[in-house]
Amino acid sequence: MRRWIELEAAAKIKAPFGDSRKTHAPPSTDPRPKPRSRRRRSGKKSGGQRGHAGHRLETVAKPDHTVEHAVTTCPCGTDLRRQPSIEVVKHQVFDLPKIRLEVTEHRCERKICPACQRVSTAQAPAFARQPTQYGPRLAGWAVYLTMGHFVPVARTCELFQTLTRHRPSQGWVLACQKRVSRNLDGFMSRITALLRKAQAVCCDETGLRFGGQRHWLHVCCTALFTLLLVSRHRGSEGTKALGILGTVRTAIHDNYPSYFTFDCAHGLCNAHHQRELVYIHEELGQRWAKRMIRVLLAGKELKERYHPIGKRIPQQLINNIKRRYRAALEAGFEINAPPPQRQPGQRGRIKRGKARNLLERLRDREDAALHFLEDPAVPWENNQAERDLRMAKVQQKVSGGFRTEAGAQIFARCRSYLDTMRKQKHDLMDGIVEAMAGHAWMPQESLAESREDTAA
Repeated sequence: MRRWIELEAAAKIKAPFGDSRKTHAPPSTDPRPKPRSRRRRSGKKSGGQRGHAGHRLETVAKPDHTVEHAVTTCPCGTDLRRQPSIEVVKHQVFDLPKIRLEVTEHRCERKICPACQRVSTAQAPAFARQPTQYGPRLAGWAVYLTMGHFVPVARTCELFQTLTRHRPSQGWVLACQKRVSRNLDGFMSRITALLRKAQAVCCDETGLRFGGQRHWLHVCCTALFTLLLVSRHRGSEGTKALGILGTVRTAIHDNYPSYFTFDCAHGLCNAHHQRELVYIHEELGQRWAKRMIRVLLAGKELKERYHPIGKRIPQQLINNIKRRYRAALEAGFEINAPPPQRQPGQRGRIKRGKARNLLERLRDREDAALHFLEDPAVPWENNQAERDLRMAKVQQKVSGGFRTEAGAQIFARCRSYLDTMRKQKHDLMDGIVEAMAGHAWMPQESLAESREDTAA
């Protein structure tokens, strides 16, 4: 009980500094009680809505097995074994059979040439070069579990033992990951070329620490493609290694200064702005922030109303949003005085405060903040990049992160492959097996272009 009271007291002390809804802090650091959701009420009841078709397990016409259950006796005691059946009531049970590994023996003939006496041996398949080895489907499961669902390597081996009574070594699982990554050179080149042709890409980065050094995981992505890269640099040098920015028309990001060094149009993430505005309104009590939130959400509603049906937002409505945007900024500058003049001998940056910093950013980057109104391909926020990076944090939480840079690069390449297949609705297991065999799946450019146009 005392520990709970101490936690509550600590939460009250911590609350004025904000939470994940108002800052960039992770939700795990939120004070109690948990912050309120930013979602606005829809007026609908929870659960399935009226007219929703629903989903259920449907019967199949040809079941794999059939078990007959006969009626032998009536409750009154009469023998019914000779009576004809008037109807059959069907109950279908969907279940997994007991899993066991199937062993396939590949017999390769050897013959002696009668002319030159040379011994010739038939060639075994590429996946059966050793006297005994696990097949590509099991290897695909190993990669899928560790890279797709972040099951630790040791637990993956334990899971195989539980299901199949065979326990592969941890080295074999790591070797499967390396083999898939090694065979993705063509895919990485292809995805880079497709992203360079995209009208707009989402960019972000997150920190990784291993080998006693700080590293950064960079991402460039769209609704159809994902490209991840590990670099020792957070700024423009790390982003440049991706080879995307500078060739696309628009980059959407979180206002990190290094992104503005690339020659392209820029769009800012308004979800970041919304979090900061919520903090300024609720913690600092400044009303202009609430007005600005309404302006940004009104612009989002216009985008959702016009762009999905292939129409551009009327210029009159855009001008109205810009007028309200500037009016909110003006109200904010009235109550946030400019920073004091630098004193003789004073060093470092002059403190402005969070509200003043945000006001100046929204004023100086107005075109980038409202770029989503002009261009249908530019999203309102940068959430796509954050979703693609989130899996690295899940990996760190579940498996404890990485030990070497090579392991982190393998993770980045495999996740780029899996995320892109998932976005384009390609079977992940088939794609992994194809990559294991050296024939990695490639997205079709024509299909990608048509889907990009639809999304825009």
